[in-house]
Formats: sequence, structure tokens, C-alpha cells
Amino acid sequence: MRSAPFTLLLSAFLCAAGCSDSGDGDGGETTGTGGATGGTTSGGTTSGTPSGATTGSGETSASSGATTGSGDPTSASNGATSGSGGGATTGSGAGGDGAGGSDGTGGGASARVPAASASTLREAGEKANPPLLIGAAISGGGLGNNDYKRVAAAEHNYVTAENEMKWDALEPSAGNFSWGSADNIVNWARQNNMKVKGHTLVWHSQLPGWMSSMTGKANVEAAMRRHITQVMGHFKDRLDHWDVVNEAVQTDSDTGVGNPRMRPTVFYNQIGESYIDLAFQIAREQDPKAKLYYNDYSIDARNDKVEFVYNMVKGMVDRGVPIDGVGFQMHIGPPNNEAGGADVAANMKRFTDLGLEVLISEMDINRCGGVVTAEEQLTYYHDIVAACFKEPKCTAVTFWGINDGRSWLNGWSGALCNGQSSQSLLFNDQYGKKETYNRVMNALLGK
Repeated sequence: MRSAPFTLLLSAFLCAAGCSDSGDGDGGETTGTGGATGGTTSGGTTSGTPSGATTGSGETSASSGATTGSGDPTSASNGATSGSGGGATTGSGAGGDGAGGSDGTGGGASARVPAASASTLREAGEKANPPLLIGAAISGGGLGNNDYKRVAAAEHNYVTAENEMKWDALEPSAGNFSWGSADNIVNWARQNNMKVKGHTLVWHSQLPGWMSSMTGKANVEAAMRRHITQVMGHFKDRLDHWDVVNEAVQTDSDTGVGNPRMRPTVFYNQIGESYIDLAFQIAREQDPKAKLYYNDYSIDARNDKVEFVYNMVKGMVDRGVPIDGVGFQMHIGPPNNEAGGADVAANMKRFTDLGLEVLISEMDINRCGGVVTAEEQLTYYHDIVAACFKEPKCTAVTFWGINDGRSWLNGWSGALCNGQSSQSLLFNDQYGKKETYNRVMNALLGK
């Protein structure tokens, strides 16, 4: 193991000075252009081909058409993904969501009990008590490959579309919506008893030009209201989880260090910070039962960004804004930071203490440029997933892709891969299980 990165040293210093618990993270979603995964980005989750992407942060957007989604309100096979909730620490619920929460996490749960054994990640998550959703970002291009579909359905019960549910894909021109690619994802997911998280309603990146250049508070507010209402209305009763606002905060570096502030998006510039509250309020009006999340990168570390986001989210909770949880993207490695399991656990607890759920929403750990060693990658995968598993209010772990060959990181220069494999996921190019898979399975089985 190499010496601790600067952000971790800074973490230790901040803790010595009395910093609050938080977690370590890395890059969020940004947009990009192409690459082996069907989409590249700069800084986190990749986004397809849009221009004008701002700071590197995150989600992948593939350039190909339909991706997968799920959104069937029922649980994964045999109904085991939904627990009985209602304060029970265990309770695995059959067929539907538990009374204590849509994913069966329940109020007041004190521990998650692992399955005695499991042959897939999905089974390990479903048999845990309360259950844990195991997710993957799915691309439309990937669904054209039989091995991809086989592994995706066998190992996961939760889907996030890489690009097909972002603004430029769904509303390419004002008021005109294109549903085909996203519907294909949702239909595939429902056929395989998978839930879908809608991703994402309000984000600075992958906006069509007509939206990103809009001026006037009333105009932007009306466009945002129409988009949220139409998109959620179209998928209502099929999707009950949504990333409402994505990456609203930025810092001077993708590691979350330096001058945290609101990102100067068309929404912030024209409406002000209240656009976040407004987006959640519109979403709640559209679907009173849906789980509504704020999603960001580099908020899983002890750094400047997580302090800002924590205070922002706490303010939302205090004001009664209808937010249900926070997604930690968890892109680890260049150009983002590294997160140890203990920091992630402490940071998750801060947000769950606000009464919120947390979830790992876009996890990958890349080895580009030799910055993260092979052994560190294995340790991070185990310890971070274990941190979520041990926290009953951590409701899902989503990996940002299926296999190394389709990772968005391969074709993005910011990740230092230079066209080579990022070696960042759980399956190799032939869809064989890697040691990273084994470490994640151990974490899910309490080992």
C-alpha cells in the first residue's frame, strides 16, 4: 500500500480539529463523447456526447439508444428484495415493499443480518435482512449482448439507465418527449423483476441546447416543472425511485477539496438556490409515494464538499423539503479521491441521523495510471460495500457498469487510462467474475 493520499491526510487533520463525521468519495457524473462503454464523461459517471459539460463529475451517459431501467414496483424474484420494515431489524417481506419503507429497510432497524450463503450478488442482497438492492448502470448498447443481459439480470435487481433517462435523451426539443429508449430499459427490467431508479431529473450536464441557454426565472422554472411532471408522469407506477437533483455543488477539485459552492447551472443562475427545494416539491406533487434522492460525487469523504452538502441537505430536512435520501456516487480513483470504509461508514451515519436513506449509486474503482493499487482496490471494494451493508438505512449498492470492457473510464482521458482498460468493475471482458466480485460477495455475506 502506498502512502496515504493528500485528502486522507487532510481528513486526519480535520478530525483532529473536531470535524464532523463524513465519508470519502470521488468523481461524479459528467459528460463525454464516446468510448468503449458507449459514453464517456469527465469526472465520475459518464455522460454521452453532450457538449458544454461542466466540471468533471460523474455519471456515464452512453451514446447508444435504449438502456435498461426497471421500475417494477414489486421486488426482485420471489419478492425477497422488499423487507417487512416497520422497525424490525430483520423481516424479509414477501412480494411487496415492507410497511416501514419501500425497500423494506424499516424504521429503527439496528443491524442487517447477512444470508447464510448465496450464489449471486442479487441473491445475497435479497436474502439479507433487511434486504439490500444490488444495482448496475445499464446501457442500451449493452442490452444487445446476450452475455451482458445474462449477467446483468442474474446478479442485480436494481437498474439505473446510463443515459436514456437524462434530459437531452427524453426531451430533446422543448415540450417534445422521446420515450422509446427509456421504455425499452424499463420493460427489460420489469421482465427480470428488477427495480429502476430514474436518473436524473435536474442536472447541469446533458441538457439540450435550448434548455442550457434559457434565460428568465419564470421560463426556467416552467421548463423544469414541465420536465419533471411529464417524465415522472410517464413512468409513474413503474418507477418509484428518482434522482431528483444531481451534482448541484462543486469545489475547486474533483476530490471535493477547496471552495465548496453552488454550481453555476442554468437552474441556479436563473432561479437561485431555491431551485433544489422546488424540484423536490414538484417531484413529490407528481408522485407522493416515490423515493426522492439527491445524488453527488465526492461526498463520501471527509472534505469541504461533504460539509457543504450535509448542511444543504440538513437545511432541506429542517424546512420540510420532501427528500428521502442521498446517493453517494462512489467513483474511486483518478481524477477523484479515495474513500476508506471507516470514513464512508461515518459519513453515511451523518445523513441517516437526519432520518434519510443513503445509497451507493455509481460505484467503480479504477486502477488507471497506477494510482490505486490492485490490493487497495480490493480493500476499498470490500470495506465500502461492508459499510453500506452494516447500515440498515443504506438501501442499495449500484455499480457503474457490468464489465471492464464497457466501462466509461476506458475512453476518458481524465481517468489516465489512455484507452486501456480501467480494470474498474466486477467482471472481466469475457464476463468472468474477478477477485473484486469475490470481495464484494464477502462483504454482503458479512465476511
